[in-house]
Order: sequence, then structure tokens, then C-alpha cells
Amino acid sequence: MIRCRITEKRLKNRRFRRTEEKILEAYFEGECTLCGLAKKIGIARTTVYFHHHRIVSIPVDYQHYLLHIYKKALVRIEKSSDLKIESVFEITLFFILQNKELFQVALRTGDTLVYRKMMIMLRPLIIEAIRLPKNSKRMFNVYAVSVAELLDEWGKSGFKGAEMKELLKNILFLTKTFRTSLAPIMED
Repeated sequence: MIRCRITEKRLKNRRFRRTEEKILEAYFEGECTLCGLAKKIGIARTTVYFHHHRIVSIPVDYQHYLLHIYKKALVRIEKSSDLKIESVFEITLFFILQNKELFQVALRTGDTLVYRKMMIMLRPLIIEAIRLPKNSKRMFNVYAVSVAELLDEWGKSGFKGAEMKELLKNILFLTKTFRTSLAPIMED
């Protein structure tokens, strides 16, 4: 298994970051091979291979990187004593907004896996915040896919900050509906 080559330490390096920006620019212009990327931006193939193993790994590398920094952000949320579902999703939406360029790269292929994985990472917090029973895993998966679709629609509109409030309302409505549908299970 090849590990993600995008790291915080590497992105802090100005030379690495500039080369990565050039690679992404050529990638978004439709270049479909790593050798073609190297020729287009005027760097050695080995440098491109240092950044990404294959052309299809570019979005995947960014998904791994996003999930890594999101996991770090969740540690701060978990330490909060007053956990509310609104806070959990507000922090998640602000995280997406702050990293929207990275999300646009990660979602380039149209795969919403990164959103679904974020929801899976949020599962313990959501269970605690809305006091769900432990046996609600299947229903949670349906809920997670629905929230991922809402986030994807927001992403397709360019992660506009003005739409964030409406998105949060939709997610909270979906959460309330989810909790209501689990009411019979919760009573048992």
C-alpha cells in the first residue's frame, strides 16, 4: 500500500508547495499522464513521482490528507464538555469552508467517499450528542449518505459561505428526522 505523499510538513516547504500547485494546475487543465505533467510544467519525472505515484492517485492523496487533518480537528471537538449536534456540524462546515481548495481537488473525480468517511468519523460524536442507541448502525449509514449528498451539493455550488446557514438547517432537519425514525428503537 502506497502512503499519501501530501503532508503538513511537506506543504510548509515552499518549494514542494509551488511544485504541487503547478502539478495541480496542469492536472486541472486535463493532462492525463504523469510524464505529460512533468513535460508541461518543466520538471523531472522523478519529482512528479515524488509528489504522486500515479495520476489517479492525486484526488486520493488529497482525500487522505483531508481526513488526516479532519481527524486532528475532531480531537478538539471531542474534548468539549458541552457537545451539541449544531456545534459538531458547524465545526465540520467551517472545516470544509477553510479547506475548500483541498476539497475541490479531492472531489475532482465526483467521488463523495471523503464526506462519507468524515461522517463515519463523526459517528461517536453524533451518537453522544443526540443520544442514539448503539444498535442504530444501519440507520446511521443511511443518514450519513444523506448528509454526504447535502455536502456534495454544497461543493458543486463552490462551497459558498452564504449557503452554509441553509445547509446547516437542512442537516439539522435531516438529523431530527433521523432521530424521529429511531424513536421506536430508542423506547425498547
